[in-house]
Amino acid sequence: MEYNIEEDGTWEERSLDLLVESDMKRQFPTEKGKYKTKWMTKPMAIPRVILGLQDESSREAALRCLSKFLIEIREENPLMYHDAGFILYYSFGTMCILLQEILSFLKQMVDRSLNYRSIKRIANVLTLIQNIAANSATREKLVSSQVPIFLLPVIKFESPSEDMHNIRAVALSVIGILCQAREPKIIKWAVDTQISEACLSCTYTGNELTRVIGMHILEAILRNEYGISYICSPMCDDLLTGLMKAWREMITYLAKYQDYSPRLVFHVLRCYMLLCVHVRGFSAVLSYLPDPMLDGTFNKSAEKFPIIGRLLYELRMTIGRKAKVQLLQTHAF
Repeated sequence: MEYNIEEDGTWEERSLDLLVESDMKRQFPTEKGKYKTKWMTKPMAIPRVILGLQDESSREAALRCLSKFLIEIREENPLMYHDAGFILYYSFGTMCILLQEILSFLKQMVDRSLNYRSIKRIANVLTLIQNIAANSATREKLVSSQVPIFLLPVIKFESPSEDMHNIRAVALSVIGILCQAREPKIIKWAVDTQISEACLSCTYTGNELTRVIGMHILEAILRNEYGISYICSPMCDDLLTGLMKAWREMITYLAKYQDYSPRLVFHVLRCYMLLCVHVRGFSAVLSYLPDPMLDGTFNKSAEKFPIIGRLLYELRMTIGRKAKVQLLQTHAF
């Protein structure tokens, strides 16, 4: 069996699946029967429900209906899913309403008054924002609106609640969806708004999916010249060192529990490889590379997932080759 990250689908898909499978799908006392997803495919049905967002008395039901509908059509009708993102962004006042919902949730976080209903409500809001982020026609506009920045407190929020862990993952997946196309403007925005630092924080405090999405975002940043230059710059030495220590700790743990998350091993390996193309990045990898990456600890995982085996081989060859070049250059002087 070959492990391929593309087989996992987009972060949008996996985090939406997380919401579907979570306890957050429990029903709350909202306006039953106000909107029905079964007629949402009819002409003008989506705009009609979006209009329901304007009225606070029907907003929760409209959010729930739109969220459920988007999850249902994501794979069944990609074209309609794409169009929905365009309609959501350009419908009057919708972005302001979504931002208002985020701010309301942040206030509840500060007041420590979160409950299942508020968590479910923000989950529905995030599903709508994911939809906008996934649309190539609205992706940059969403970034320009600065709405995703208001998700950073959610991403960094620490809570023992499993549902809150899920919300953090879904909030981070909005950034992941924005970055997965690797558009230079969006990567620059992610770097300038310190998304890398947020991903580092998630490495220590997030669940498995949050960590995987964080690694995915870091990988997208490292593939961009501006991104890797930022992370490897002297002024970001604390960030680079922090990433190296976090990955070393993660790999040490995964070496003991290899069935926990092959995806994390996969992404850490790819990030190591990307850092090796930069002088300071390679120096950091060489200094902090954990022993399990070199001593055959992951041979079992490599047999099960050949792509991990190939990445391990490439990493070892790259380190050996570059280290030899550095040694020759040192002796030359």
